[in-house]
Amino acid sequence: MINILIADDHQLIIDGIKTSLSDIVDFAFVDEANNGYQVLEKLESGIHVDVILMDINMPKLDGLKCTKMVKKKFPDVKIIALSQYDEKRFVKLMVKNGASGYLLKDTRKDILEKAIRTVHAGEKYFCEGLSLRLVEQELKVENTGSLFPKLTERELEILNLICTECSSQEISDKLFISFHTVESHRANLMHKAGVKNTAGLVRWAVENDFID
Repeated sequence: MINILIADDHQLIIDGIKTSLSDIVDFAFVDEANNGYQVLEKLESGIHVDVILMDINMPKLDGLKCTKMVKKKFPDVKIIALSQYDEKRFVKLMVKNGASGYLLKDTRKDILEKAIRTVHAGEKYFCEGLSLRLVEQELKVENTGSLFPKLTERELEILNLICTECSSQEISDKLFISFHTVESHRANLMHKAGVKNTAGLVRWAVENDFID
């Protein structure tokens, strides 16, 4: 028997997954959660969970942070990201934090079943449709979605220079823009990142894979 916990902040998604996989006799849906903190509470209560289907964008504690915390406290639990985000950045972060698989929410029933069985067996699984999207994104990098703010090309350019320890004046000289324009971009970046200083901005950029 494979014991499954579904973590998603939309009950319709949870109910849909349960209904879709209800005829698979060796799948048991042992619990559900609407945010990352609930996932941790369920696991700490002692229930046996083999696989978690983890949404990324959840309130209070998102799936990225929750995955990292689950793998630290419960390393034997396998996690599959089941998300609407098809960006390479999210896949890399989920894998870095311990996920064994990544599927999009429009995935077919047979693919979801295969993914659960694959990660339960100790292997990794990523759907083909996602792989094609990632190849396309190698050609054109995009930063979209509500979980992380969208940065303009100029903001990304300035962010990378900030992370290489360039001062505002040096960035101004390199990009042939005014010092005040650089300072304005720096302030906007810190606002979008929700940080108070340059050190926090650099840490945020690295942690969220905005720079190499």
